[in-house]
Formats: sequence, C-alpha cells, structure tokens
Amino acid sequence: MKRISTALLVTVISSLFLAACASSPAAAPEPQIVEVIKEVIKEVPVEVVKEVEVVREVEVVKEVEKEVIREVVVIATPGPVSEGQFFMQTLDAFPQRGGTLRLGAHGPPAHFDMAASVTIANHGSQSAMYDTLLRHDPRTSSVPIVPDLAHSWEISPDGQTYRFFLRKGVKFHDGAELTSADVKATYDRIIFPREGLVSLRQVFFQAVESVVTPDDYTVEFVLKEPRAPDTMLASFASEWNHIVKKDVLDANDGNLRQIDDHPGTGPFKYMSRDDDKWVVEKNVDYWNPNAPYVDRIEHVWLVAWTPQNTAALLGGQTDWTMWLAPKDGRNIADKEGFNQARMHSFTAGMVNLNVEHEGLDNPLVRRAMMLAVDAPILVETVKDIIGIEWGEFFVAGTPYALSSSESAKIPGIRSPTEEDLAEAKRLMAEAGYPDGEGFPTLDLLTRETPDQRTQMPALQAMLLERLGIKGEIRLSDVSQYIEDTVDGNYDVALGSSKSLAGDPSDYFRNAYGVCGEQLCDNNFSRWRNDEFNQLMREFELELDLDKRIAITNDLRTLLLQEAPAIPTINSEIVYWGWNDDVKGMMPNDSDFFTWYELHKWDNVWLDRR
Repeated sequence: MKRISTALLVTVISSLFLAACASSPAAAPEPQIVEVIKEVIKEVPVEVVKEVEVVREVEVVKEVEKEVIREVVVIATPGPVSEGQFFMQTLDAFPQRGGTLRLGAHGPPAHFDMAASVTIANHGSQSAMYDTLLRHDPRTSSVPIVPDLAHSWEISPDGQTYRFFLRKGVKFHDGAELTSADVKATYDRIIFPREGLVSLRQVFFQAVESVVTPDDYTVEFVLKEPRAPDTMLASFASEWNHIVKKDVLDANDGNLRQIDDHPGTGPFKYMSRDDDKWVVEKNVDYWNPNAPYVDRIEHVWLVAWTPQNTAALLGGQTDWTMWLAPKDGRNIADKEGFNQARMHSFTAGMVNLNVEHEGLDNPLVRRAMMLAVDAPILVETVKDIIGIEWGEFFVAGTPYALSSSESAKIPGIRSPTEEDLAEAKRLMAEAGYPDGEGFPTLDLLTRETPDQRTQMPALQAMLLERLGIKGEIRLSDVSQYIEDTVDGNYDVALGSSKSLAGDPSDYFRNAYGVCGEQLCDNNFSRWRNDEFNQLMREFELELDLDKRIAITNDLRTLLLQEAPAIPTINSEIVYWGWNDDVKGMMPNDSDFFTWYELHKWDNVWLDRR
C-alpha cells in the first residue's frame, strides 16, 4: 500500500485540477538555468518570496539573485500534531471568537436527504452540521484535498482498494462515538441504495464493489477495477457525502427526506429553521480543538441571481453570499469593504427531452428540435443573470471539449442556419408532424429561478415559431423540480450534469447512460442506448488520452444523431461576495474549482470591531 502521510499531506496534494511535474537534475554540456523558489513558512498567510536564478556549468557555479514580490498563501502545519494529524484552523495569527455569521442561502429545501439532492438549498444549509471522509481546504484557491474524519489513507498498488483510517474519539451531536460502521452505512446508502431510494451520487462510485470495516476505525472501499485516483479522491472529498449515523439510517430505512435535525459530527449543531432562515450553533464538543470560531450561523433564505441577494449583502443583512448576478458579482470587490471570488464548476448544461413521452420518443422529432433551438441565444438571454458559457456536450477546460469556433460549425450545437431550419422542418414532416400538426402540447417544466424563467419562454417561442410545437410552462420550486425530473414527470426541462474533476467518466454516463440495469440518476431524458453505454465502458477502461478523445468524438456523433438532449452550456461561474468582517477566507479575487463545496465554515472568524 502507498501510505499518505498527514504531516506532508498539504505539500503532497496541490490541487485536483493542477499537476506539478519534476525531473531529476542531470549534467549537460551547455549551461543550464534553474529557477529555485524558496519559501519560509511563518505564522502569517502572506509572504514575500525571493526567487533565485542559479546558473550552473560543469564545474563553475554562479548565482544571480533577483527579488520577486509575490503574494503566497502558505499552508503550514495546521494545529495540533500530537499524532501527526491534520486539524483545520484559520491561517490568521490572532483570530477572534464568537459572533453570528449571516449567510445568503438559496432555499429553503423541500426535503433533507442529502443523498437524494443536488441542490445548494440542501448542501448550503446542512453541510456545517456534518463531516466527510476527506475535504477540500477552503483557505486557498487551489482547494487541495486534506483529511477530515479520516486522518490518513492508503491506495493499494493495484489501485483497487482505498483504505481510510478514522480519527478516534469523534462524537456525534447526541454523544455517540463515530465508528467505521457509520461510514459504511453512509456509503452503502450512497452506492447501494435499496429499491425506492434515490442516490444522486451513486454514479461516482460505480467501480466500488464493497465497503469493508476491518475494525472500528478502518474503512476499505474495494473496487471491481482500477479508476483514476484523482477522480476517486475527489468523490471521497465531496462535502455532499456527509457521514450519517448508522442508527439514524437504520431507523428510517435509509430515507432522511423528513429528518432535518439528525445528529452529525460537524462543527455546528442544528438549532432551528423557519420560512426565513436555518440556524445552527457552535458544537462545543467538536473533535477539532481549533474550530469553530463563530458561535452561530444564520442561513438567510434568498433567491439566487436576484437584486435582493445583492442588496442583502450590500445592506448588511448578510455577511457572505453566493449566486450573485454576474452584473453584480463581477465587480463586487470594487465596492469599499467587500471581497469576491469565482467558483468554477465543470458543468454540462442541456435541454432534456423525455424520450419516454409521446412525440419525443421519435429521434427524428428530437433531432428537429435540436436543429431549431438556438442555444447561443438561450445563453445570451441570461448573461447578466447567471454565469454560464455556451458550449457543446463536453465540459470546457478539458481535452475532450470542442472550442467555441469548432462548435459554431456543427448543426445542432450552433445557432441554426436557414439550412438547419429547413432540415428540421423536413424531419418533422417525415415523423408525421408537418408544421407541428398533431403533435402533443409539451409540459415545459421550469424552476422558479430568474435564469429558467427567462430561458424557458425563449425556448417555448423557438419551438412554436420554427416547428409549430406548442408548449405550456409549469413553474416548480427547486427541490420539487429535482423530484419531477428524476421521476420523469415532464416533457422538456433545462438541466445540467456536474463533474468533480472534468473527466467524462464521472458525469457523461450520469447524464445519458445506465448504471447497472437502471437509468443513472442524472439521466433525466430517460434515454437508453446500448451503443452509448458500450462506448462509455470503453472510455472508462482506456488510459491513452488520444484513444479517449477518439471515443468522445464517437459519443458526440451518436448524441447528435439520437438527440436525447440539446446541449446549451459547458461551463459555469458562481460569484461569491463577502464583507470585510469575514476573515479566514481564501484571498480576495480568487478563482477556484469545486462542485459547490466549502460550506463547513470552521476556518472562518468575524472581526466586528
């Protein structure tokens, strides 16, 4: 086994999305310039670094110094190391304790089962009450993976066993001790849900064959076959995978939809909730002696991307918020006393077409709709409401995605040309619906968010004017929207599939494929295609990048033909803002990549002076 030491963990793991490459020095006949960066770790988060250029020849060494001023966040050994373990703490030298942190929260949630949710309405308000096996470090924009309930872990040489070693003495909020049985019960609920239960992150653990507990403080995940370690570790580090008490899961048969206050092990404990806010209070018995710093958190319900969300931050109703409208979030730090950051997520957005319903069960109709819908215009209509970017099926920033210029040449992805619209009409006639005659009126399921309330009427008009297809808009709250899409209670809906690391193996099958014998939980189009699933299987097993890209090209061709969904975006930016009272955050004006993570708040303190 390859042991990951917590004493060296932060320097070993730099980021999920960046890799560092090093080579051994070798003698060379020509002079070689080597840049050496020396950093001295102090008890401060910002340092001045000297960069030294060393010119080396075979027998003569000449050093040339030049001073480079650079702001660096240094992650020093974070807190007690009696057992060589990592403990989260703020990087500030003299933090204050106490006070109430007021957060802008998108909610309230319609239910409380995190395993069955992909909405920030749940994650944003509940995550501070729970812990995970691993986590992302919120103090720096590289958000490296660091320990949480697991103080260390091993990966077997064959890549098929992940072994986690749990901290001892961790208590649930009701006083019971955490053991490996609780971790196993949590992941059995996620990976192997009983019939009738939804697990929206099951797809990230498809390779896991079993969860084993050799003793009370060791958990092993045994894989059927190897998977990329960065993708697996990103899954274990996701804040969405809260560790839940086994007794609670057993008592409720795995269904926590109506249980809002079940005990966690996190830095904050449930206090109350109502139609205005969700309140949690400091866990005075938290296993981390450093945290938390604040006494209380109030999650204030606000609607994403609205003027009210921005006004609440600027007016002092909230100290921090996310989902700022782009027109406000892009420059919120220009206002005195405020800071900003941009969360980038690997997001593939689409118009889902329910292929099980009349009319939409015909691929000719779906292809016609794909040709007629102007995705770039749909994105343009909300450019000041939500931070999204038009694109194809595969997420941007990866070797699998087409560039914008390449996408602009492809019918069904680009803005429709006259030829595209003529072909769409021909396909509708071939399917038996000339100019939309006899086609059923579509149920256009729409979330009650500003972006969807703007985009869906535009989509409705395109279908009617170009193909004669009528549709009726049906508004739904966020959590109900998820239920209806999962259950197939709609005809057309705007949706997306998220990736933890930008690899199609962790989001593409989830969006369009089957997981075992069942539809994957994010396959809202309810599309089954053997060729697609076989190509995905080949992709998951392939390690050569060029061959993987070739497979994604075949996948794209298939999706353009079958059209289970219409691609709209392949990148998302979420704008954060916070006032100067909030300390311990990553540096102002940071860009970072996660899947809506960093909602534990155990590293944050308040300076109300």
